Formats: sequence, C-alpha cells, structure tokens
Amino acid sequence: MTGDSSVASPRILCVHQGGELYGSDRSFLQAVQALRASWPMAHIKVVLAVDGPLRGPLEKVADIVQIRDLCVLRLANLASTLLKSTIGLPWYVFAALRDLYYADLAYINTTVIADYMIAARFASQKSVIHVREIPKPKAMPVVRSIVGASRARLIYNSHATMAAFAFQDSRPQAVLHNGVDPISDATAPTTDRFGADRPLRLAMLGRISDWKGQDLLIQGVAALSPIDRAKMRVRIVGSAFRNAPEPIDALEAQISDAGLTGIVTLEPFKDDPSEVYRWADVCAVPSRLPEPFGRVAAEAMAFARPVIAANHGGLVEIIEDGKSGWLFKPNDVLSLQAVLHQAINEERMVQDRGSAALSRFEEYFSSATMQSRLCNILSDWIPKLI
Repeated sequence: MTGDSSVASPRILCVHQGGELYGSDRSFLQAVQALRASWPMAHIKVVLAVDGPLRGPLEKVADIVQIRDLCVLRLANLASTLLKSTIGLPWYVFAALRDLYYADLAYINTTVIADYMIAARFASQKSVIHVREIPKPKAMPVVRSIVGASRARLIYNSHATMAAFAFQDSRPQAVLHNGVDPISDATAPTTDRFGADRPLRLAMLGRISDWKGQDLLIQGVAALSPIDRAKMRVRIVGSAFRNAPEPIDALEAQISDAGLTGIVTLEPFKDDPSEVYRWADVCAVPSRLPEPFGRVAAEAMAFARPVIAANHGGLVEIIEDGKSGWLFKPNDVLSLQAVLHQAINEERMVQDRGSAALSRFEEYFSSATMQSRLCNILSDWIPKLI
C-alpha cells in the first residue's frame, strides 16, 4: 500500500553519509524520490554528512536538505572516527535523537552512520536501516553489533548482504535489490561495431579502492596475449576516497610497468557516467571482496551491456553466467583472462549477452520496481505512513 494526498502528512527523516553521486548516493536519491512520489504531502527532511553534487537533485524532492557533521565510521579517517565515536558521541547521538523525536519514519541509509543507528534503539518502531554494505572482516563485528543494538527494521540490498549479517532475531527484515533508471534507446552492441580498426571496448566504473579490483583488471589484461591486447581498449573511471593520490599513482605505475599505456586509461569519476556506458561494449566488475549488490552491473545492463564480474556477493544475483554476462573465479587472474579472451574474440556472444542483459534488467532491476517495493515495505512496517 502506498500513500496519497488524502492521508495525513507524515514527517519523514532521511539520513545519508555522502554527498557525491556514486552508486550508494544515487540509490539514496531514488529512495527519497520514491518517498516523495508515494507520500506527496509528507514533510521530508534530508540530513547529509557532507555537501556535494547530490544536494541539488535532493533539493528538488525534499522540503529540507541539511548538511551536518555526523558520526560516520570511516576507516580511511581513523583519527576523526575515534574522536567522534568516543568523546563526541553523546553530542552526536543527542542531535540524532532530536531528529528522530519529530519523525514518523527515520530512513537511515547505510550502516556507517553510528549516531543515528545508536539513537534508533530508542525509536526502533519507526527506524529503518537500509543495509548496503558487507563490511570487511575486521570491521564486521563492530558494525554488526551497532546495527543489532539499534533494534531497527532492516532492508538489505541483496540476499548476500542479508546472509553476511545473519540476524536471527524477530525484527522485520526484507531484501530489496537496488533499482536503476531505464535507458530509452538502449541497444546491445552489434557485430558490425568490431573489426581490425575497432577494438573491443571495456569499461570499469566505481570508486578506486583496494577491494574494487582495478588492479586485478589490469593484471587480467596484462595476462592476455599481445594479439588479444591489441584488440581491446579499457577505460577505468573513478576516483579514490577524498581524491587521495596514492591509489591513482599506484594504478598508473602498474599500467606503465605492464606495457599497457595506450590500452588501459584512467579517468576521474563522472557525475553522469552515461557516456562511458555508451562507449563500452562490455563492463567489468572484478571486485576482490564480495559486493553487497553491484549497482554498476545493473547500470551496465540498463544500457544493454553484458558484464564480466567476480563470482561472489550480490553480483551473482544480478548476472546470469553464460547468459547476461560472464562470472569468473574471484581474485583469479587466469580465470579473468579467460573470459576477457572470450569477449574479445566472440563478437556475436557479446551482442547476444548484451540483449539478454537488457531483458534481465527490465524484469528485475528497474527503478520503478525498486521504488514500488520500497514504499510497500515501509507502509507495512510503519503504520503512521498509511
């Protein structure tokens, strides 16, 4: 059941840790848009931990977009995290409690916003945490304990994420795959796009980090024969957290040392990645650790691009191996090299799997499907929204 203009005006609080337009940011924006569409008379307040390009589109659908320092758990900024989560924690939790007091629904996006998750324990019946991460093994016990103590209702972006947290208590829980906006003119790559002067185009998009697998993709390309390498071009598009130069420098050195200059290029993150998807024939998601979902894979499929992905985490719920893409053994360069070789030399296979990728996207991963299911879940869980 969804709301309409005839119901009372619920007060909805939406909290997010970022301000950019990466996958989790765009998923948060879609959730807020869904809340506005389903409850047009609602008063929606959004709280962001940092400012950025996400703010503009949020201001079109929310009544208030507030930028405020939050207690966000970031291992990349350990000193600040420790200070906030110890000495500063009471102040952060008090501010979160004040927001929760006035809300009929508190939608907390991701599991790194410690102050709101702690505050949710005192308003668990109206608090929902959207779990979009599978924390690294060392971080999992901490994150899981905070989420568990919150007593909030939980939405997971995949069955893999739900299994990683493995809560066995009686709180309401649901799996909701992320959705992506459809592309009106999406068509699969055709065989006439390939030829001696037209190498296979492969794109990888996403934040540059030690677990996304940019280095693994470079290793896989380097393992190809010189003939295969000459028949492909690779664009790795993304930026490191807070634009730290070290990961970029390491990848540039790896490309140079492997003799891949001119074959593999690095490009900064793009707020609108559509040009990259249109350029590509195939997209890669070679994550070293299990992806909780793998939004880039769904985005690629919306453009009718088949996906080469690591065979673990949420990616296996998106891609059908041998139909809409290729799954390779995680962290295995030779397994990745084998599927790259096949994609380079089997043009018709790329076309067929691109068409299948688009069909699978339309059936399971559209934004309309996600938004409808999200609002139905929230209506069932939060009586004040009805």
